[in-house]
Amino acid sequence: MIAALGLALALNASAQTPQAVVARAMARAEKLVAAQKGKDAWERGELDRQAEGLYKDIKPLGWKAAPALAAAVADLKRPPKVRLFAVSFLALIRDPAAFPPLEDILLNPEQDPTVRALAAQSLPGQGAPDASVSKALCAALAQKDLPREVLDDVMLSLGRYGCLEPAGLVRLARSFGPRPGAKDLPVVAAALGALGRSRGSASGKELLGLINWFPARGDARAAAIKALDARRAEVADWLAPEALPVVAEALRSESERWDTMLPLIRLAVALGPDAGPALSRLSSHPDAEVLAEAAEAMVLYKRVEAIPDLEAVLAGAMRDPRFSPKEGRPDPAALLSRLEKSVDALRRAR
Repeated sequence: MIAALGLALALNASAQTPQAVVARAMARAEKLVAAQKGKDAWERGELDRQAEGLYKDIKPLGWKAAPALAAAVADLKRPPKVRLFAVSFLALIRDPAAFPPLEDILLNPEQDPTVRALAAQSLPGQGAPDASVSKALCAALAQKDLPREVLDDVMLSLGRYGCLEPAGLVRLARSFGPRPGAKDLPVVAAALGALGRSRGSASGKELLGLINWFPARGDARAAAIKALDARRAEVADWLAPEALPVVAEALRSESERWDTMLPLIRLAVALGPDAGPALSRLSSHPDAEVLAEAAEAMVLYKRVEAIPDLEAVLAGAMRDPRFSPKEGRPDPAALLSRLEKSVDALRRAR
């Protein structure tokens, strides 16, 4: 009797191992996926919800479930949708133990693109160091013929990081031409944003080159300028000679876009007094927020030659449409107050 009890306990323990629990969940998921054949959208959705609910059996295992789930995804004989459920369970672990198998899934070109795309989405949430997440995503970006579905999700995550080597990001930023369409612009913007998160002179110089390459007043160029603005401390330290002519030219050509002018003014301030002449040209800019931002920048470098233009703006402010309320823009009274303070400061500096 004691031996029988011991055997029963041993069998029960083996039935509760991570491998056994995951195997049962995957077997059930396969049946639910197979049952979707011939069903309508509502019925398939209900079966999907049942499959998603299988995670409740896996959740108590925590990080210990990662190897078994990784093995389930690695079995390419399983239907892609079943592997997709396994990846989603792996992502829900949210533990560094899930990171290596998710990385392997992402970098495996034999995996279904939907499975790889979900792995790309899930990498940042596992508690791994940013450098590890960046390395994995950049390695995927470097792969030849990366499916667009995977690329979109890689860039969705990579936009928050950068790459140690900028070549892949630069190639992607240029891959849709100087005027990327609406479908491709988010990918280009994410590549530029990742360059803004990168470090080192090589990626900074590449950003300057891209600002010159994209046409003026376009969304892609605006994204490149905003990416450079994210690195303005670095730009001031080691890239000022190369950045100054680019920023000065952009302050002229981008004048119609207030959203691009604001980061350009910040960049000009970071570049120091040599950018002062370009700032002075903004003393009668047609946008009130840009005007206020530029006036404050002129104070820093005592651009007193701008006083007459700024005084003229103040004198006609009550009739000036620039200081009319606009949805989503700052309070005109606050902008006018900023401008008045800047003029007072310039007068004192004269």
